[in-house]
Amino acid sequence: MKAEERMLQSQHRLVATSCLTEECVRSAARILESIDRDSDPCEDFYQFACGGWISHHPVPESQSTWDQFRALREQLLVQLRALLEEEGSEDDVKPVQQARMLYRVCLDTDKLEALGLEPMLTVLQKLGLSTSSVPPSGQPFDWLQTVGQAQRMLGLNIMVGFWVSQDVRNTSRNLMVVDQISPGISERYLLDPARFQTELTEYHSYIRDMVQVFQDHLPNSTAHNATLFADDVLQFSTQLAAIMTPAEVRRDTKNLFHEMSVFTLQNLTDLREEEDSLNTKLNWTRYLDYILDNTNVTLDYDSDHLVVMDIAYLQKLAALVSITDQDTLERFVWWSVFSTLAPLTLQEFRDLAFRFSQRVFGLQQKTARWKGCTGNVNSNFGMAVSYLYVQKHFNNESREKALEMVNDIRTAFTEIVMELDWMDTETKERTLEKAHAMRPFIGFPGWLLTPGELEKYYEGAEVVDGLLFETYLRLSEESVKTALQDLRKAPDYNRWVTPATTVNAFYSPILNSVTFPAGILQPPFYGLGLESLNYGAIGAIMGHELTHGFDDQGRRYDKDGNLKQWWTEDTLQEYEHRVQCIVEQYSQYNVSQLGENFTVNGINTQGENIADNGGLREALRAYHKFRSRIPGEQLLPGLSQYSPEQLFFLGFAHMWCGNSTLGALKSRVVDGVHSPSRFRVIGTLSNSKEFADAWGCPAGSLMNPDKKCVLW
Repeated sequence: MKAEERMLQSQHRLVATSCLTEECVRSAARILESIDRDSDPCEDFYQFACGGWISHHPVPESQSTWDQFRALREQLLVQLRALLEEEGSEDDVKPVQQARMLYRVCLDTDKLEALGLEPMLTVLQKLGLSTSSVPPSGQPFDWLQTVGQAQRMLGLNIMVGFWVSQDVRNTSRNLMVVDQISPGISERYLLDPARFQTELTEYHSYIRDMVQVFQDHLPNSTAHNATLFADDVLQFSTQLAAIMTPAEVRRDTKNLFHEMSVFTLQNLTDLREEEDSLNTKLNWTRYLDYILDNTNVTLDYDSDHLVVMDIAYLQKLAALVSITDQDTLERFVWWSVFSTLAPLTLQEFRDLAFRFSQRVFGLQQKTARWKGCTGNVNSNFGMAVSYLYVQKHFNNESREKALEMVNDIRTAFTEIVMELDWMDTETKERTLEKAHAMRPFIGFPGWLLTPGELEKYYEGAEVVDGLLFETYLRLSEESVKTALQDLRKAPDYNRWVTPATTVNAFYSPILNSVTFPAGILQPPFYGLGLESLNYGAIGAIMGHELTHGFDDQGRRYDKDGNLKQWWTEDTLQEYEHRVQCIVEQYSQYNVSQLGENFTVNGINTQGENIADNGGLREALRAYHKFRSRIPGEQLLPGLSQYSPEQLFFLGFAHMWCGNSTLGALKSRVVDGVHSPSRFRVIGTLSNSKEFADAWGCPAGSLMNPDKKCVLW
């Protein structure tokens, strides 16, 4: 930093006053607690900004990760619990009454124990699965019927993923989609047993012990060797993992989204089946007929097409099933259903699930039942809970301010695009068209508080007083039925992808929308007293979501959400060259806590890393635009040595302060699409010239390297 700039900055701090509002004082206290003053911000800004926070906030015993998002989610759960435990009245809208009833039913574990296995045995029987013992039953087993019916009844994907979604090439219609599906535990664990021996050993023990408990509660059952059962399930799971297409390959949508008729798909999978198949054939019309049973949707197999995400997987699946012993298939399908339903019955099953999480992810204490039940209600009646939440914990002023920030971010992105020297005019015009067409959804849906709308939204939903298992079945079946009936409806372009009671933010490529629910428009992301902190935190999140529209996957969709090539070839080459810089940068980050064999997966995390980098640049520019409208921002009490620009970067970094158990960190590195928090801060800020200028970092320091990866 030049001497004149330092002097000007110093003078600015002398004349600026400290902000003493409640929000500013709280923000100052949070940052003072978080900072590690012994660390050099130019060598490791994450440690500087978060070292204090990390030492003061160990992972709670009932969690595997603890960070700002988790802390805010815990606060949200407390608020939702209070709303759900309110007495309520007969005048409350029906979905709110149902949400409160579901909460009460969920808390009643004595009733679950009293009912025992009976509710689950009824479902197993309906699905053609063994109830008198664990498989094999010794009876003919139609795996395809069970898999199709499990999807219809429970929304459970077994071996084949199925859903209804907007057509990515023509977003004015909905289509059926089939895809590969993970076999129950990470395929990366299954395919590298030497590296993940602990996880696989514990998973084997979990299967074995769950099966043993089930047998112990069936007095007249035929005893089967639980260890051999677990061996078989694990071996078949590994075979499924081996035919899956890796996430790195699937990032390129050229390998996905193949529209075809059911007959074409049948021909493609028939080619791979053995003639003397040991099992029921993978017959797609039968499979779809089971799924669409009792939905008022009839397929015309001559005209109704589906989207096959991954042809290779389905072909390999047909081949694998045709050579797999029937007993093995029966065991795997039975386990897939049983392991989903068992925790809704006896405490012994829930205890085994906790033990698995304890040994693999480092949990020390079970989650309080009320927390699990509150989360359950939020999952099933999120909009009903949002109806209560936004009236008590969110105001319209927050919504208006957030919209102003989003528009500032969009303007900043527009300016950045106009300044790019690697993008040609044609692609710039289309990029700006897409950015301007992007729709922000902020706080909660506009219809939420309109009389009658909530009841319409939950039409068909049932909660059976006193019966959690039965309620789960009815809600699952109705949810699947509603989704399937979308096949004959026009897509709703104004739909929200999440309820308001969510601590997260979203970009939808198919809707070309960004969503910032009321749940995340709270401290420490928003409402922090100073705009330098607000833009550094929620502003960077807003920029992050907008930039997802132009990351390695989002950039493949046009302004209307259609998957099409709208980039010129020359510009695309320039884009991919800059993306490769980011991929290589993050791939070099070693996650030292896990040992030498674990580095960030730069390919699978590239979309999030692109969004982090672009979002920060857009937020900083947007903040400067705000300052040009309203100059002269105050400082924080006790932190007056830091300029507004420095506070902006502290606000950004503070957002990512966090702790994880080794098991949770390993899972994130192996399977996640986000870099660990430390590298989200270091990677993003070390690419920012403005950061280096604000903190006076010398050239060549770790936070100011000579080579910087800049895309947006």
